[in-house]
Amino acid sequence: GTDFCAALLLAWPPRSGRSPGASAKRKADPLETLAISSALHSSAMPRASSSGALPDLPSQEELEHIAGIRSECVPEIQALSCKADDIVGDLRVCRFLRACHGDLQQATAWFKGFLKWRVEQGIDKQRQEVIGRSPDSLLQWYDKRRNPYLGMCPYAGRNEDGQVLWFMHPGYGDPVKFVQRRKISQDEDLKTIILLLEWTMWHLDVLSRQEARMIYCIKIADLRHLGEDGRRLAIFVPSFMNFFHGAVKAMQQNYCDHDSMFVLLNTPWVFRTAWVVVKKLLTKRQVSKFRILGDTRTKEGRAALLDIVPERLLHEEYGGPVRRMVGFLPLDTPAELEKWYETRHLVPIELPENSMREAPVESVVEVVAFGEVVEIVI
Repeated sequence: GTDFCAALLLAWPPRSGRSPGASAKRKADPLETLAISSALHSSAMPRASSSGALPDLPSQEELEHIAGIRSECVPEIQALSCKADDIVGDLRVCRFLRACHGDLQQATAWFKGFLKWRVEQGIDKQRQEVIGRSPDSLLQWYDKRRNPYLGMCPYAGRNEDGQVLWFMHPGYGDPVKFVQRRKISQDEDLKTIILLLEWTMWHLDVLSRQEARMIYCIKIADLRHLGEDGRRLAIFVPSFMNFFHGAVKAMQQNYCDHDSMFVLLNTPWVFRTAWVVVKKLLTKRQVSKFRILGDTRTKEGRAALLDIVPERLLHEEYGGPVRRMVGFLPLDTPAELEKWYETRHLVPIELPENSMREAPVESVVEVVAFGEVVEIVI
């Protein structure tokens, strides 16, 4: 279902009012498709509230399934150098189970593949750069490593329901410069994204255990300016597409079920028209993941955004007080772009202050889930 919907998205024509010289027809940008695909692959949860809240902890039946999944992956778990709760604990395994719609066989295969991938890629060692950082510390780390031609802020606070907010700006993405203007490999950029996801899953796990409820992310993408000002669409840049597919693979399976909602801002009218057709092909749970909003410069569009994101967390572009959202807005100046180009390859590995090697320690706590006291491995 996801691949079919992604194919439909890739066939959509351009927004109205395109800039002079733009192609008369275009395929949807993969940065749009990344958002759609990520949301569809985490669609097993019931319908979210208007601001992204989802039901809480695993049920007793899910806990029994989770134990079964882990029992099938003992050799893979033992091979890990880090057996932290956000990797092998009940809440993390539950995300695999829900992403697979309760299919035990598929969830076990996904989780086992995730564990093997971690060992093969050395993720447990790499993650020491980010695990334990506060949101502010994470953003400082990210600011030194982000690629300015992607346009993404991995932490913009938590909304009124406590969901973690990401902001992305595909409209300002420049895949050609992403590929050509660099002194580091694309693998290094992919590593940065993977470590952002590592931190996100760790942070969600910490929050979920502290608050005795499942916490998720809401990803918000602004599609205004897509393909304008001479920027090529990513689908026509093969090297960028290779990078894109690597990022999608990581999000779809290894970091599944961490989104409760995906919000699309300033969508072109053809997108909204096609959505009427596309949503008929999706389940109610999949459809519930999406909020497709209109022009945020209008009163109605701004009000719809405020239903999801409180004004205090909005950038000035949307009427809020935030002047800088790292990696999102404002755009980097030519001088900042040049500085990034000349210094990015010199950025060293940096561990958090007072960092300690993670110990593979498990403990058990009792929490209330659906009116019953259950044990959660943490």
